[in-house]
Amino acid sequence: GITRTSLRLQTYPRFSAGSVRDSSNSNSSLEFQENSSNSNQLMEPKTSKSYQEAVLEKYKREKGGEMRGYLAEPTRSQIRDACVYLFHKRNEKGDSYILNRFFEFRNEENRLREIQNFGEGKFRAIEKFLKGEAKNTSTKNINLISWLIDFKPRPYEEYLKSETVDSEKPKESKPGNIETSTSGISKPSRWKLIITISIAFGAVLVTRLIFDPLIPGNDDPPSHYNDGAISDKPLDNMPNGREPNCITWADTLYIVVSCNSALSKYGNPIEPMDKKKLESMKKVKVTAATHFFADNGKPLVWYYKNKEDEIEYFTAPGLHPGNGETLKKITPYIIEKYVPLYSD
Repeated sequence: GITRTSLRLQTYPRFSAGSVRDSSNSNSSLEFQENSSNSNQLMEPKTSKSYQEAVLEKYKREKGGEMRGYLAEPTRSQIRDACVYLFHKRNEKGDSYILNRFFEFRNEENRLREIQNFGEGKFRAIEKFLKGEAKNTSTKNINLISWLIDFKPRPYEEYLKSETVDSEKPKESKPGNIETSTSGISKPSRWKLIITISIAFGAVLVTRLIFDPLIPGNDDPPSHYNDGAISDKPLDNMPNGREPNCITWADTLYIVVSCNSALSKYGNPIEPMDKKKLESMKKVKVTAATHFFADNGKPLVWYYKNKEDEIEYFTAPGLHPGNGETLKKITPYIIEKYVPLYSD
């Protein structure tokens, strides 16, 4: 019996105060090394190289953002045109410093004119950098790019003092994180919910298809019009109790009129109802502050050059409402040559 007991006791591991202390110190050492590593990652020094990388990353991600129409496929003349366009629109802290460093203005009162006359060749390095043909560029060049794409913080000196920049992306949640879970509803329950909503939507759609044609005046426009002017008459006074169903061009926009004649009082043909024309086609005045391009680079303005070499601007593509000529989409060249800086 004694032998078995002694053998059983010998199978347990032996611990001492020193071994426990060594294990604790070892764990603490590992934790310290890990924390030091994380700290070093967070405290990486900002340099001219990291600034250029951050600015370029934002440009590649957004292709110029608001200035996509100029910078998505940049040329030297388009970069200069973008500077002209933004000169009166983007003037935040440090922007004057950026422009003065790059353009080296001689006369503060004629700065815009100096930009317009600035040699295209001086934008060559910026063009090559944005197109990936050059790996780096000068500080004054990268500062100008940061202004053009609205990178923050800018200029380089402010970037060095900052903690966060535009190019930093939000951290991705780990798979087990509660933020990544879609909802508390199980998959079968979600499918039941989707099917129920689909059935309800289908029932509403079928009901409208059946009963809407039976409702008098359901396709009529909401307001009362008469012969190109807004009418105060109630609906009952309209012919057959229905509103007019035609449109005509009234100098700067389409309006709803009755279909009783071929020409409106504006001298333009009366056309069948076209809700797209009615809502989107307008003749507008523009200035250098007008948004000519959407974020994806598509035009927001179209133009027509009349016989007097005057440019007319419209908010939709298609044919000129007055003469039927095809409208052209706006270009940086037209903006630079014809668009006034200010409205009259």
